[in-house]
Amino acid sequence: MFKARKWSSWISFLTLAVLTFAAAPALAHEAPDGSEWIMADWMFLSFMIFAGVAFVFFLVALKRGWLSDLEGEAKHYILQIEEEDYYSSPRSTSDLEARHES
Repeated sequence: MFKARKWSSWISFLTLAVLTFAAAPALAHEAPDGSEWIMADWMFLSFMIFAGVAFVFFLVALKRGWLSDLEGEAKHYILQIEEEDYYSSPRSTSDLEARHES
């Protein structure tokens, strides 16, 4: 039984080795020379076009004043909204009221 187990492992190893060397990679391909850069060229071109259009829109927005005082208008509007205090516990608010009364 031990010898059969030993031979089966050697046979499987040899089969794997033969299949590995028999399936050699194909070294030839049908792509023309320099074709590996075509995708990189398209990626670079699309990035440059997108960045250029975004920069032009940024300049237009800057010139029209759409980017001035962005924080001020939003801040004052949010401070005017009346809202319940959902985060403080009733005990902490009663303690604060008691301190302010005394």
